[in-house]
Amino acid sequence: MRALARAYDFLLHGMALAAGVLMVAMMVSIVTDVALRNLGTQSSAHLFTFNEYALLLVPLLGSPWLVREKGHIFIELVLHQMPPAAQRVQMRLITVACIVVCLVLAWYGGEVTVKDYVQSEKDVRSLDMPRWMLMAFMPLCFGMMAVEFGRFLARGESIYGAIAGERSRGARD
Repeated sequence: MRALARAYDFLLHGMALAAGVLMVAMMVSIVTDVALRNLGTQSSAHLFTFNEYALLLVPLLGSPWLVREKGHIFIELVLHQMPPAAQRVQMRLITVACIVVCLVLAWYGGEVTVKDYVQSEKDVRSLDMPRWMLMAFMPLCFGMMAVEFGRFLARGESIYGAIAGERSRGARD
């Protein structure tokens, strides 16, 4: 079981690293494209296609790691106004909702991936790519996000960082 957990962690961190590398590569390709155009030369259509693909992959690849690190965005305005017991219940309900949404999107992404593979769908741009190769990241990444939210639920841990009220109470103590 330990080996499986290590492999999962390696995959999660590798995906986050790949998302970071893709962001840097996008920046370089955009600067290159703009520089080439300003120099009066034609840039490659592949640069534009690469950026389109990266815009899909970066959030997908980085999201499971972001969930683990509690780096996702949340609004605590209403939660902060609730008593502590209600906050705990509300946080569990929100975590369950996150798991359900991620599993539904993983299932749908899996269906689309299989359909695209069976029908040999192609994404036709400056380069023809089998569409299933792009879509395969959806079930993987949303499934991993569901696992990360599930881990919080199983440990009884909040999906949020410290709530503002807890931070301010901690500062006064």
